[in-house]
Amino acid sequence: MPASDTKMARPSKTAELVAAARADHIKRVSPPVIEDRLAQSMCGPFWRTVLASKLLSLLVIDGLLRHVKPIVPAILTRARFGEDCAEAAVGHGLQQFVIIGAGYETFAMRRTDLMKRLSVYELDQAATQQTKLLRMQRAGISEPEGVWYVQCDLNVETVQDALRRVPFDETRPAMFSWFGVTYYLGLETIRKTLADIATNMAPGSTVMFDYLADLDSVPDGAKQLHRRCANFVARRGEPWLSSFNPTDLPGMLAELGYSDIENLEPGMVGDRYWSETIDHDYPPIMGLCRATTASGSS
Repeated sequence: MPASDTKMARPSKTAELVAAARADHIKRVSPPVIEDRLAQSMCGPFWRTVLASKLLSLLVIDGLLRHVKPIVPAILTRARFGEDCAEAAVGHGLQQFVIIGAGYETFAMRRTDLMKRLSVYELDQAATQQTKLLRMQRAGISEPEGVWYVQCDLNVETVQDALRRVPFDETRPAMFSWFGVTYYLGLETIRKTLADIATNMAPGSTVMFDYLADLDSVPDGAKQLHRRCANFVARRGEPWLSSFNPTDLPGMLAELGYSDIENLEPGMVGDRYWSETIDHDYPPIMGLCRATTASGSS
């Protein structure tokens, strides 16, 4: 389906790293936390070359990127958390799924079992979205039925405004997947986006997202990782701009109109998803959250 027009920007470098991390994961961990066998197809030439060679993977991922590699379990876990939530919601009748900052996400290509019942709306900036579509063509992957690609920049427009350019039904509840994005936005933009969903979308709509913990909230043993990762993304032109005290988040969401709130603080995530994986630890610097507005049916 056609994408909407908006200002061009360069493709996201961090979205590229996310795709590479997911592709590398299934080669190393069995069973994987998230099984994304299309992720390598979403990578550019450099990462496809690296991932195709065990030696290059060791040199680049285990060598050059060793200082930030501990953040990878957070990338994998948010994807698994999101798909778990989406699958449960589809079982309860969800029909609209919005992926904000979709990057090189492969959900609609992989989860054909869920796509039979879903309309999916992928929101992202123009350059990343157009690069994704080109990579899909190169890999021989057809655009899935029921997907709308919507070019959007949350710094200049709202989610509601973006979705009004496509056949999205504001009278029906939707689930909004917002992973790998919030820490690249200012706090005011985050609050406006959460308020937009709570206020303008149908009652019973859900948003799920990950968030960066304030440095003061991070255990001493993880503070250096927090700093290293912040420096890493800043050097690539995509600096972290916001963070939260995890204990304050539910109160903020309640103020904005959410009532059913599940807040997995950074220290809680590892026990749910990584307790049986000996070689990996979840970095206690990022939390996961799912929040739903009142259904209005009572």
